[in-house]
Amino acid sequence: MLRSKIAYRTALALLSVLAAGTASAQTPLPKVDSSEFATTPLVLPNGLRGELVKFDSANPADYGPLMKGEMGKTVTLTAQLFLPANAKGPVPTVIETPGSGNLGPHHIAHAAALTSAGLGVLIVDPFFGRGIKDTIADQGQLTFAASAYDVLAAAKYLRTRKEIDPARLGATGGSRGGTAVMMAAAAPVSDAVLGKGKGLRAVVAGYPWCGVQFRSSRLADGASLLIMSGDRDNWVSPQQCQDAAHAMDVAKQDVIMELFPGALHAFDRAGVPRTEIPAAVTSTIYPTIYMDDQGTFYNMRTGKADPTVTAQALTTYSVKGGFLHKGVTIGSEGDQAAEYSKGMTDFLKAKLAQP
Repeated sequence: MLRSKIAYRTALALLSVLAAGTASAQTPLPKVDSSEFATTPLVLPNGLRGELVKFDSANPADYGPLMKGEMGKTVTLTAQLFLPANAKGPVPTVIETPGSGNLGPHHIAHAAALTSAGLGVLIVDPFFGRGIKDTIADQGQLTFAASAYDVLAAAKYLRTRKEIDPARLGATGGSRGGTAVMMAAAAPVSDAVLGKGKGLRAVVAGYPWCGVQFRSSRLADGASLLIMSGDRDNWVSPQQCQDAAHAMDVAKQDVIMELFPGALHAFDRAGVPRTEIPAAVTSTIYPTIYMDDQGTFYNMRTGKADPTVTAQALTTYSVKGGFLHKGVTIGSEGDQAAEYSKGMTDFLKAKLAQP
């Protein structure tokens, strides 16, 4: 069914979150060591052991070059593949990619939930192979187009594996990873890389940055998208994602957006309290950037696609216009992380269940 839902939880839930107070922490966030992830198989809480995997990706400068096949330098990424116990026949599989802070315990928890539901999971480290620690303070170290391509490169790899059902691939990610999976599911990107009708079937984008959008608002053929954001997110704008979901709904795409009351950025991180990240660069008030299906940016002043508008020009505009600032708060409270995990798992299981 084609649908769009901007879903608020109950007012009672909102009041309970507000009553929880505003204390915040500045303790280091838990992480998964990238060098160990590349060399030592993880064991999930459900006992499944990962298989060490490597696959090639690339570094396109932007979406326009990506769709023209101008991929930039090839890079080898590390990943781990988890297949559900007692799997019979080709397995529907989900690509999981992290945000700016790279891999953390919440990604392992998500993988455990998904594999326990009968889905395979490929956890991807997009940074280690590129010599990047994280992109929290400098998103310019890696283009968002490259992050989207990582997801599709992972899909290409999975389709070489006989244990994986090539027709039932999904993806999930949070923050920068949410943007990556969302853009990987966009028809112009997916069709250019994987071919028409060969895209991801289901995508869950957690608290993504929706600041760059295709005006056509089309998903790859047969794709379904769930966006989960928090209304207190001060790292990215949930309103931009609402606009994106609405535009997709108008275009008769299968999209749902759920907005969690009182939730901050990264509200799927169970056990991580309100935590300040002073170095994080954000711009929740920067205007939305639109592209046509060839990746040409729209001129904000004229409202028309303009080949002279470059990513560098837009970056300069954001700096000179005073749209950027530092300092965000992330974390999870109450049942937010559990609700996120259940929503993600239920959506992906339902969408990938049918052959």
